[in-house]
Amino acid sequence: MQRVIGMLGSFGWIGHMASPIKRFVESWRDYPLRAGTVLLRRYELIKLIGEGSYGLAYLACDLVEGGELVVKQARPSKGALGRELLSREREALLALGHPSIPRCRGLFEEGGRLFAAIDKAEGRTLEALIFEQQRGFTEVESLAIIARLLPIVGFVHERGWVHLDLRIPNVLLQADGSLALIDFGLARRIGDWTSLVAFTDEEEARRRAPEVQSDLYALGHFLLFLLYSSYEAQEGQPPREWHEELSLSEGTRCVLRRLLLLAEPYRSVGQLREDIEQLLHCEW
Repeated sequence: MQRVIGMLGSFGWIGHMASPIKRFVESWRDYPLRAGTVLLRRYELIKLIGEGSYGLAYLACDLVEGGELVVKQARPSKGALGRELLSREREALLALGHPSIPRCRGLFEEGGRLFAAIDKAEGRTLEALIFEQQRGFTEVESLAIIARLLPIVGFVHERGWVHLDLRIPNVLLQADGSLALIDFGLARRIGDWTSLVAFTDEEEARRRAPEVQSDLYALGHFLLFLLYSSYEAQEGQPPREWHEELSLSEGTRCVLRRLLLLAEPYRSVGQLREDIEQLLHCEW
């Protein structure tokens, strides 16, 4: 029998059968908890609001102190790595303590699963504004958003951390015009290469290496996303490179080239901030 199994495996049949079964088991283990579930006799889950590679996020109600918060859960299928990332996110949030970054109330375990209770940041994500409300940002507005985000990112770097996931779903625009930075699930201490999953390609290495340069590179793509929110392609026109499609000032083009490593890269948020502020003071 073992020989038959070995023969089948050599033809790849067992592997093809096992893969769907593995995905089914992982999906079952990671199935979101129901609305109304109460954790720690305190946090009542309202709804699932996000799913990442290593965790789930729920909007919850605090039955003790009142108000809403976010409860994050490490994906059971990710095992020790999922738990490590959630524990590191708690460590990062405790180390930062910034008014524009949510506070972590702590980790807790229930039913063999690890959770973190995190304050809810108010506002709408830039992703929601662009895709749900069809909001488009001009070049000046895009630069102004980056200018408001840089002090927060700079603070993270000064405290010895990098965010490593600076994208439009993780930045909230609040009612007073200020920004909030959320989701530190991939954050690392600068220079901490321990337990790092191998990079699949050069692009991932640029975004995930525990270095300041990774966040700066991500900000380049962040700025491009904002700029493209107001771009309208002409019908029938084939896609081109960003510098061909977008009508931008030379100053903004220069900033983008440096952020995207197409020219001398920025070494710090401070350098980038100087250039952005100089551009915002120009006559448009």
